[in-house]
Amino acid sequence: MMIRQLFISLLVALCLSGTALASEREYAIKSGFMFNFARYSHGLWFSDDPEEHYVLCGFSPEFTAAAKQALAGQSLFGAEVMVRQLNGFEEELSGCHTLFVSRDDVAEWTHIAGSQQLKNMMLVGESDDFIESGGHIRFYVVGGKVRFEIDPEGLEKAGIAMSSKVLRLGRIYKRDQS
Repeated sequence: MMIRQLFISLLVALCLSGTALASEREYAIKSGFMFNFARYSHGLWFSDDPEEHYVLCGFSPEFTAAAKQALAGQSLFGAEVMVRQLNGFEEELSGCHTLFVSRDDVAEWTHIAGSQQLKNMMLVGESDDFIESGGHIRFYVVGGKVRFEIDPEGLEKAGIAMSSKVLRLGRIYKRDQS
């Protein structure tokens, strides 16, 4: 009986750790995508002044930890890449160039969506309705692979011009014309 309980406990622990590793790996991949989104875009949202840092922000501690590890030592247009964790308060958004909103951050997103501080910021998320609620790029997973949907009109309104090379790789979000 004791061996059976130990076996079940071990099995549950392995399943949970596998899920944690999968999300850590997925977040690392997504942070790499975001780095390349920034790399292949230009506009008012980010100055290419090497004295400035490129700041990727997120609410999720799991995401920010994975992004820090994945982007360590990277630079964008000569500016060091920094990853910053937010606590959900609007004033913390200043200085962010890209904001990542995970599926678990819906409450924070609802609180800040529409804020003037998001005006010249690249907004990337995971929830099914992220673009409809004001985001620019939405990640989704198909067959175990990370894919993205992109809203060129939303990016343009934010002063961000995305390279056509990136646009061809993603699924273009089409607004209802009604």
